[in-house]
Amino acid sequence: MKNVLCAGVLLLVATLTGCAAGGGSNNSSGQPTVASIQVAPPSMSIGTGLGQQFTATAHMSDGTSKDVTNSVQWSSSDSNIASVNSAGMASGSAPGTVIITALSGSLKSTAALTVSSAAVNLSSIVVSPAASTLPVNTAQQFTAIGNYSNGSSADLTALVTWGSASLNVATVSASGLVTGVAAGSTNISASLGGISGSTSLTVSAPSLVSISVTPVGLTLGIGINQQYVATATYSDGSSADLTSGVAWTSSSPSVATINSSGVTTTVAAGQTTITASISGLNDTSTLTVVAAQLVSIAVSPAVQSISAGTTQAFAAVGSFDDGSTQLLPSVTWSSSLNSVAAVDATGLATGVGTGTATITATSGSVSGTASLTVTAATLVSIAVTPASSSMAVGTTKQFTATGTFSDSSTQDITAVVVWTSSSPAAATISAQGLASSVATGSTTITAAFGSVNASTGLTVSTAHLVSITVAPANPRIAKGTSIKFTATGTFSDGSVATNLSGVSWKSSKPNIASVRGSGLAHGKKGGTATITASASGVSGNTTLTVGTGTLVSLVVTPSAPTAAAGTTQLFVATGTFSDGSTQDITLNSHWSSSSASVATIANAPSVAGLANCNNAGTSTIGANSGGITGTALLTVQ
Repeated sequence: MKNVLCAGVLLLVATLTGCAAGGGSNNSSGQPTVASIQVAPPSMSIGTGLGQQFTATAHMSDGTSKDVTNSVQWSSSDSNIASVNSAGMASGSAPGTVIITALSGSLKSTAALTVSSAAVNLSSIVVSPAASTLPVNTAQQFTAIGNYSNGSSADLTALVTWGSASLNVATVSASGLVTGVAAGSTNISASLGGISGSTSLTVSAPSLVSISVTPVGLTLGIGINQQYVATATYSDGSSADLTSGVAWTSSSPSVATINSSGVTTTVAAGQTTITASISGLNDTSTLTVVAAQLVSIAVSPAVQSISAGTTQAFAAVGSFDDGSTQLLPSVTWSSSLNSVAAVDATGLATGVGTGTATITATSGSVSGTASLTVTAATLVSIAVTPASSSMAVGTTKQFTATGTFSDSSTQDITAVVVWTSSSPAAATISAQGLASSVATGSTTITAAFGSVNASTGLTVSTAHLVSITVAPANPRIAKGTSIKFTATGTFSDGSVATNLSGVSWKSSKPNIASVRGSGLAHGKKGGTATITASASGVSGNTTLTVGTGTLVSLVVTPSAPTAAAGTTQLFVATGTFSDGSTQDITLNSHWSSSSASVATIANAPSVAGLANCNNAGTSTIGANSGGITGTALLTVQ
C-alpha cells in the first residue's frame, strides 16, 4: 500500500517503542513475563465517521503470545481527529493523523492512524480490471476509482479496504495487489465509508512452457540486495511474472545468498549462478560480485521539515571502497520517534506529531541518517500546476500540488492530496497526480487536503495516437546483456510524444529475450524475438537479435577526458564479443574510481557510468563486466 497518507490517505505503522526491564527472561516464580506488546493491524484506512478495531498482543519471554486488547490502556494523541475506547475501537471524527497507543505498565506500542475525508459524497466504487483472468502464482494490481455525487472521480486504491470472496483462489493485499493461489473464481471487492464495488476474477492454471530469470549478467559490489524475477511463458503464448511457487537457489551462497522471494544479497567477491525452478522447469542467471565493500550510506534529503499529516520521500545512496556509488532500493528504514514521523519500507516518511525524528537507512552493519522535523503549521492554500494545460488523447500529464502553510513555508504535497477529475470521461487522474487522457473534452483537476483545495483546467485535444515507433530499431545484443527500448507515439496532428498512457511491453519469445514494463530487455539465449509496445489500441514493434558470443574485451570511453571540479562526466562501456559484435554494456558493468576524493562514479540503477568530479587530481575509472575490465583516465581541474 502506498503509504501516502493524510487528509485523503492513511498510514498505519505499528512499532514497538518500549520493553520492560528484565524482558525476555522468566521471573523468580518461574512464570513467563511480558517481553513486548504489539498493536495491529499493520495498515488500514478509514473515513470520517467510521471505526477501526485495534488489537494488542503480548509477546511472552517463553516465546508464547496472548491477546491483551481488553487489559491495556488505549489512548489517542488527538481525540478531535480520532478517539479510541477501552476495547481498542477507534472512531474517525475529522481528517488528520493521530497516534494510537496501547500501554501496559512500562510497555507500550503505537500505531499511526490517519482519517480521510475521501468517503464524503462518495456514490460508487469501480474496481478494475473488470472480469479479468489471472494465472496461478502470478499477481496483478487492481485499482479502485471512486465516483462522487458531483460527477467527479478519484483514485481510491490506497484508501479502500480490499477483500477476496475466496482466499483459497486468490488473495489481495492492502494495496490492491491480487495473487492467484489456485484455479477457480472469486470476487475482488473494495469498500470505503459504506460504499463498495467488486469485480469477478478467474484464476487459471495454464500449462507452463518455460521460465526466464532476469536480470541477466549483473556485476555488483558487496552488500547489495538485488531483486530477481522469474517470468513464465504459457502454452497459449502469454507470459507473466511469477510471484509465488518459485524455488530460488544460489550455486555459491558464500558469494551471494537468495531468499524465497528472489532477493539476493551479495556477500563476497566471486561468481554464482542464480536458479529459479518451478514444475520441473528452470532458468539461470550469472551474478558476478566484485571486491567493493559498502562503507557508508548517504540519506537524502539530509535535513527536511514538513507539516504534520504530510509526507517526505527519502533515498539512500551507498558509497563503496572502490570509489563507486549506487542507489540502494532495498535498505531497511526506521524512525527514531514513530510518534513524530513513521517511515515505511520504501523510505516514505509521514509526519505524525510535532518534533524531530532521525530517519535511518540500514544495509547490513552500515547505516546512514537524516533529520526530519515535523511542525504544527497548518495548510493555508494549494497551487496546482501546470495551470490550464492541454494534452492529446492517449497521453499522460503529471500534475503537482504545492502547499503554502501558516508559517509561510511551502511544500510539495502531491503525494498526500486527494486528486479528482470532474470529467473522468475526458481524463482520469491517479492518486499520485498523473492524469491520463481518455477522450476529447475538458475537465477540472482538483487537489484537496482536508478543507483546502485548488483546481486547474485540462483540455484533451482532438489529436489521437495513430502509430508507435520502438527504438532502437532492430538491435543486436549478446546473451547475458540488456538493452533499453523506448516507445514514441505519432499523433493525428503530426505531433510526437513519449509520454504515452498505459504503455505495455511484450516479447514474442521471453525465453530468448524478456522485456520489463520499463522497456528494459534482457537477452537470455541466441535467437530473435519481436519486442512490442502497445498503448490505446495502437502498437509498434522491432526485432531484437540475441547473439551467442561471449565478452572478450571492454573499452571505456572517453579514454582521457578532462573536467572541472563540481561537474559530471559520463563514461560508456563498449564490449567486444567472440562473434565479432560490439555492444554498449554500460548497464551491465560495475564502475569504479581509483580516487574517490577526485571523483566518484555511479552504478545502475542510477545513471551508470556518471562520474561526479569532486576535487583537482586524476583518477582511473574502471568498468568490470563479468570479470572483463577496461579503464579510462579522468583528470579533474
